[in-house]
Amino acid sequence: MVEIDFMAHQEQYSPRQLLDFAELAEDAGFDMVWTSDHFHPWFHTDAEAGFAWSWMGAAGERIDIPVGTCVTPATGHYHPGVIAQAFATLQEMNDDKVVLGLSTGEAMNETPLGFDWPKYPERRDRLEESLEIIRGLWENDNFVDYDGDRFELDDAKLYTKPETDPEIHIAANGPSTAALTAEYGDGLITVKKGSEFTDRMYPAVRRYTEEAGRDPDQIETTLLVIASYGETYEDAVESTRPWWATTQNVFDRAIANPLTIEKEGDKATREQVESKFLIADSAEAIVDQLEEYAEMGFDRIAVANTSPDPEAFFEVMGDEVVPSL
Repeated sequence: MVEIDFMAHQEQYSPRQLLDFAELAEDAGFDMVWTSDHFHPWFHTDAEAGFAWSWMGAAGERIDIPVGTCVTPATGHYHPGVIAQAFATLQEMNDDKVVLGLSTGEAMNETPLGFDWPKYPERRDRLEESLEIIRGLWENDNFVDYDGDRFELDDAKLYTKPETDPEIHIAANGPSTAALTAEYGDGLITVKKGSEFTDRMYPAVRRYTEEAGRDPDQIETTLLVIASYGETYEDAVESTRPWWATTQNVFDRAIANPLTIEKEGDKATREQVESKFLIADSAEAIVDQLEEYAEMGFDRIAVANTSPDPEAFFEVMGDEVVPSL
């Protein structure tokens, strides 16, 4: 059975609003809350940019369902030793219900802070070194040394650790990054759906996992989708506008200024918008779309809320959608 999660976008709502929404999501029957982890948002107009790790600490006091990042950039401005420490602490405080989502990152997390934005092969290498360091610090009670090409440890040790390590889910839009899940991850997060996932990514992850001597059925797959529910279909379409730039392949490009990113959204076509987002004016339409995603093989669907009336979205999800799924 597919799990329905809430994606709490720090870019769109204030941290206080998101805490209220996390409670509404739990009351509506959502299984988990994910949150984004960025320095800059994906758009400029009416944007927010709360710090995910601070927010997760507060969320853990407000809700009883698991919480995780979707996704933390393992590129430059976070040393992986600090990531390991932060999520070990969150896990210790939150009864072993924290998930660390990791990715190769985006330029908007790096260049505003003076870090470089390397080509993809180096970003993938940095992610792999981060995974080795994080796993090494969590799994080793002794002092740890690490001499990598991008990161180092010199007699490093975590003194505060939970009874159970957090799960690590790796975000990927292609098989090369997804392959890291086979060796280091407990789950895969993606925005890719349809044949991109079923024909390309899913078979690759399963093959790599088997080659690593692990059971591919133990790797959870999560689809991140942005949803808009409105009284009319056109209202719901218009409410997706802040996210239109994500239809223009901005994830891997060296774009860091939210003003520039937002302008990319002006290029979005109606077809791209309707294909990218879950847009609905009825509970039945939401159910049909979520069932279609589940049939692609996803174990979890993390649904973000960009609806004209966000509270109405949680109401319809709790009253009609989640029970029917």
